[in-house]
Amino acid sequence: MKACVRFRRRLTALCAVLLLLLLAVPSAHAQEGDLDRINQYTVTVDPRVDGSADITYDIDWEVIGGSSEDPLSWVKIGLPNDQANDFENLTPDTVSSVRLQKEGSNIFARVTFVRRYYEPVYAAQAGQQSRVQFAFKVHQSYLYTRNSDGTASYVFTPGWFDDLEVQNLTIRWKAADGMTADTDTLEDGYYVWDFGTLDHGEKATVRVQMPAAAVAAYDPATEMPASAQSDPMGTVLAVLLFSGVLGLIVYLLYRQSARPHWRGGFSDGEVLWYTNGVHTIHLAPGAVPPSGYRPTNPPAGFHADGGSFRGGGAGRTGGSCACACVASCACACACAGGGRAGCSVKNFYRIAVTTGKEDGKEESHEH
Repeated sequence: MKACVRFRRRLTALCAVLLLLLLAVPSAHAQEGDLDRINQYTVTVDPRVDGSADITYDIDWEVIGGSSEDPLSWVKIGLPNDQANDFENLTPDTVSSVRLQKEGSNIFARVTFVRRYYEPVYAAQAGQQSRVQFAFKVHQSYLYTRNSDGTASYVFTPGWFDDLEVQNLTIRWKAADGMTADTDTLEDGYYVWDFGTLDHGEKATVRVQMPAAAVAAYDPATEMPASAQSDPMGTVLAVLLFSGVLGLIVYLLYRQSARPHWRGGFSDGEVLWYTNGVHTIHLAPGAVPPSGYRPTNPPAGFHADGGSFRGGGAGRTGGSCACACVASCACACACAGGGRAGCSVKNFYRIAVTTGKEDGKEESHEH
């Protein structure tokens, strides 16, 4: 009897340990060092009679890493282009503001939260939260191109994320008479695409075609202009330019590997130095160095003189990249993150070094 009791106790303890291990692993796809993940990403498109559309973004976002010093206080979600207006905050309990933000050729909806969100362990200890659900709606134009037969084609890729996993992406598009889509699923009057899990940097694209009868009522001002569509010669030039830049990068990397060197970057404040035997870099305290780098002393004669890194935040590496694209427009994924990451120029070592500034201004954590 005693042996049976001991066995049951051990079995119970083992089950408890296994449960804790399962809870500690956020996802089978999450990579070590991930700071966030999106549990559910739902994009709903409601076309207007003029050819534009109201697009609703509904996101269940969760912080899974970091420290108490770098909470999530805002995110930026990629939009197709700058022809976006009439932003509507659908979750005022969790979101204080939604606005358009331009960064070069990249267009975002900047979502500022009412409160901050922390990694799970600290959140549990401090009575805070690590998970936030938010939604907003935006009126968007330049989503379609007209065809020679009078129909119109929509090719839509929602914003994607380079540094986190989306556990499930769902796109919904309001159905209309004569409309065709590259999905057979129709639910509650919407064509539905359920893409499941998207790993880091994965994208999903949907295609919709509207009949000529509906397109006849479209406002020409809502159509994507020819200047925003792909140009074959422009594509060739872009490839040649990319090849030239790639060759320059390879040459510079070769020159760099010829001798150890270091980079400046902080004008004040404490920094920590790391080396892999060839390159010496520095990071803010708490930032995780790249694989293969070990602590070292600052280079002889070091003085902070600007350097070649810039970024914002509080020493948190990574961030979340997002952008969006429609039809065959040219777009590039730009860095976007929470109130603790900001946008950072990506360097060869994929390190985000912090300066405490974002968009050229002192970063202020918004409540």
